[in-house]
Amino acid sequence: MNGNVRNPPDVTNGSVGRHIFRLTVPTVWGMFGITIFNLTDTFFVSRLGTDALAAMGFTFPVIMVTGAVSMGMALGAGSVLARAMGRGDHHTMSRTATDGILLSILTVLVISTVGLLTMEPLFTLLGADATTLPLVKEYMSIWYIGVVAFIMPPVGDSSMRAMGDMKRPLIVMAVCAILNVILDPIMIFGLFGFPAMGIAGASLATVISRAAGMITTLSFLHFHYGLIEFRYKNVRELFESWKRILHVGIPGAVVRVAPQILRAVVTRMAATVGGITAVAAVAAGSRIESFALIVGMAIGTALVPITGQNWGAERFDRVDRTRVLLNRTAFVYGAVAFLLAIPLAGPVARIFTADVELVSHIQWYLWIVTLGLVGLNLYNWTSEQLNAAGKPRWVLLINLGGTTCILIPLTLLGAFAFGYRGMLAGLAAGQLVLGGVACVVGRRHLRGVASTIAPAGHPITTAPRQTPRGSS
Repeated sequence: MNGNVRNPPDVTNGSVGRHIFRLTVPTVWGMFGITIFNLTDTFFVSRLGTDALAAMGFTFPVIMVTGAVSMGMALGAGSVLARAMGRGDHHTMSRTATDGILLSILTVLVISTVGLLTMEPLFTLLGADATTLPLVKEYMSIWYIGVVAFIMPPVGDSSMRAMGDMKRPLIVMAVCAILNVILDPIMIFGLFGFPAMGIAGASLATVISRAAGMITTLSFLHFHYGLIEFRYKNVRELFESWKRILHVGIPGAVVRVAPQILRAVVTRMAATVGGITAVAAVAAGSRIESFALIVGMAIGTALVPITGQNWGAERFDRVDRTRVLLNRTAFVYGAVAFLLAIPLAGPVARIFTADVELVSHIQWYLWIVTLGLVGLNLYNWTSEQLNAAGKPRWVLLINLGGTTCILIPLTLLGAFAFGYRGMLAGLAAGQLVLGGVACVVGRRHLRGVASTIAPAGHPITTAPRQTPRGSS
């Protein structure tokens, strides 16, 4: 496609802080759209009663694990593509975007089959009982059939972000969020002649909305960037491309599964120490908490093109400058979020329920978990930089090792010692400890090779960057 439009922005020169800000702002709006998407489901399902809200809570770990697999592949594709762009290698960029999509389709077949065959034993293990299990099965039967709409788009969106384009992924997220807001009440409660489907309607609305986003993503990649290309020299080229993606993608998926394993533990422990009310509080609280995480996730997303392209161009000084700036930002951001949570937790909780006990549980969730936000951002941002630089081994150490050796033990210890609030306190303390570990790892492994670092103001000369067809 020969579009006469601007080249992707050059993040290998200029102010690192300004690049982070410029790439973060549109991503914040996109994340806000997805948060509205999730909260819309929670809000309307909460109107079906506590059992329905708790049933949705039981689905979160599985949905989030699936999302982790999807985002792992997306991260692998984005990391490879960003470094290729820094080197000016358009062929690798095109292969990465296309082959990442094909890999996601193969993954869908596995997840759908396994998921449909294991619903009852899996959700029973997570704590669903005779009341909530039928509701869980209603929701997940539809969700598993439409899971392709969840797994494919992140690869395409990550490819665009890796080039520094945050606006088109924002459009994709807006399409999903707006359509879901419209469809949720129609399908859940049966408006405009549509049959009332209850919690199954929430699942169907979600699948349709995500499918619309998938079509939008593929359209941008093909018609605007010309990055979907199915012509191969031989089959080995496809497998080599998958190997590059999975080098970062598999550790990335494991890293993203680790927090969801933790979430499953929290859900199970909540059911043990606080019953259905605690599970519902965790479900609602985690969705509300996602507002506090929006800017942090957006900054993490912006780090992929900034770190990847500069690492590919051997601008290691700029990568290290980014690391230092983000460590300082994490403390300021965490303090502001906690101060806002103190007065707002109660009023926000009452939006979702009038149950006094449930409101109290949600309040305590927001107050305590927000305390760990500094550490959460420290290890998430460090992980994004390490992945973008092609160093997934250290990301595994921080996240998988930290989850199994720090986060889960402290969460369980808090739960057994002090119940629901202790569980949350253990989680927050673990995040702070792990954030400190991430700072040490990042300082040692994000400085590149000292002899190749260009002095400030003297960028290293690299091959001219080639731009994908019709890029902007």
